[in-house]
Amino acid sequence: MERVRRLRAVVEAWLATLAPRERVLVSAAAAAVALFVVWLVSMQVGSAMSRREDRIAQKTQVLAQFGKLADGYRRRQAERGAMEAKLRSHPAPVMSLVSQAGQSLGIEVNDLRPTGAPTELEGLKEDSVEVNIARIDLPKLAQLLVKLERSPGVVKVRRIRLTTRQDAPDVVDATLVVSTFQLKS
Repeated sequence: MERVRRLRAVVEAWLATLAPRERVLVSAAAAAVALFVVWLVSMQVGSAMSRREDRIAQKTQVLAQFGKLADGYRRRQAERGAMEAKLRSHPAPVMSLVSQAGQSLGIEVNDLRPTGAPTELEGLKEDSVEVNIARIDLPKLAQLLVKLERSPGVVKVRRIRLTTRQDAPDVVDATLVVSTFQLKS
């Protein structure tokens, strides 16, 4: 504090020795230097604030992406849980499932052949059957496919082969491979 008082006394003594015109010029120069220093400080503060705002915006964007990813993960986990619950259920054998679906829609399903022994892959057991349906129109076939895919458990129509008929152009012969899936016991 004492140093500041001494410095102030020296500056006042020096200013007292100056002529009035020189005092005005020195005051104007001091004011210009003071304004320049204030401008430099404000520029530094402004750039620091803009850098912080940019970082905040980046972190907000990262948090928003994280939120979207977390929502997607929760949705996928729920879908996975639902699929695992379906895989754990014990649906009817695939042959009776196809017969019942056809019977409920009034479709004659008589030609059913197992495609072989049940296959086991990656913790899943797949049981398949080949179904031949003669003379079926496309809307009824679509209803059958929807009914099969919405059956309890995991049921997928793996393959569809359609053959047009010369005697009736509005109907087709269809060959389907229908599979059911279960978790290995």
